[in-house]
Amino acid sequence: MASHPNYRKMQISVDTVSWTPVVAPMDCIGVAIKNSQLVNLSVRTDSGDATTQDIIPAGAQDGILAPRHGSNPQDAGTGARFLAGDTIAYLQAASGTGPVIVTFVR
Repeated sequence: MASHPNYRKMQISVDTVSWTPVVAPMDCIGVAIKNSQLVNLSVRTDSGDATTQDIIPAGAQDGILAPRHGSNPQDAGTGARFLAGDTIAYLQAASGTGPVIVTFVR
């Protein structure tokens, strides 16, 4: 049995070579990226631009939680901050491979 559709967790495999996209599986207002590995995790908002990079330390979590807003053409009137299919960020492991836990809240 699936949990409530407004709350979803995903494991995303990352490596040291490519920038792995985090794609919203549903319209959402909250996203948390948990680094459960023993090494740092790099996160970028533009995979080709190092100036957008930050680090999520080993064992730490990065989160975005924003209230709904009034409807506008950008989000088709849903009030969500991220729409299903939007790429939210790109991830890369400092070493090794391993899953990153991402939580989405509608």
